[in-house]
Amino acid sequence: MKRYWLINLICIVLSAGFLFGMVWVWRGTDEIDYEAELRIANSKIENVKIKMENNVARVNAALPPQYFISVPFTSQAPEKNWEQPWQDACEEAAVLMLDAYYKNYNLSPLFAKDEILKIIKWEEERGWGSSIEIEKVRELVERFVLLNHTITTSLHHARIVNDPTVENIKKFVANGQPVLVVADGKVLPNPHFRNGGPVYHALIIRGYTETEFITNDPGTQFGRGFKYKYKDLLNAIHDWNGGDVKNGKRAVLVVE
Repeated sequence: MKRYWLINLICIVLSAGFLFGMVWVWRGTDEIDYEAELRIANSKIENVKIKMENNVARVNAALPPQYFISVPFTSQAPEKNWEQPWQDACEEAAVLMLDAYYKNYNLSPLFAKDEILKIIKWEEERGWGSSIEIEKVRELVERFVLLNHTITTSLHHARIVNDPTVENIKKFVANGQPVLVVADGKVLPNPHFRNGGPVYHALIIRGYTETEFITNDPGTQFGRGFKYKYKDLLNAIHDWNGGDVKNGKRAVLVVE
């Protein structure tokens, strides 16, 4: 009996040892897997940090002190006739200049006249007025610049940027993106304007110097490359706002 009891005791001890060993191996494997997963997670976090730091570095990279984009110019009155509809055709002229830039064509007076009239007709068919808010300007860009474009396949949409700053605008320009501005024409200091300037206006920012924005201002025959001081142009930025332009929101438009 003692022999059987001893054999049973040995079997019990061996079984317990085996089970203990299995548990120990399982725990070790679990810890190894956990540590491996933790290392992978930490690696991913580090990669994200590196990408974020690189993005911040790109955003904060010093902008060129001056930059200039070659954007074709047209006056809103290509044949120098300032009667209607040309008196209020600045939005259409600005959209046409964007189209010419992104599709790489020139603007002759006759061609510009015909294209502006096409845009005006499209607006009239929708019951739009002669002056339109920036949301409708965006619709024009999406219809006449982005729709069915074949040259600039990377373009996707027109974006409204609210409360733009000098740095915002300069970054767009330095990235090759002209900026469409809607503005209170009465506060724009342009000596070529008649009657103190238009109540509502639209123009293109195509470059900058250390102190000024370079524009294509369709409100005058002399608007190609016309320069406004940073502060003067920023102060003038206001949307149509149902005719209450001076209280309109501050917004510009870019194509991306």
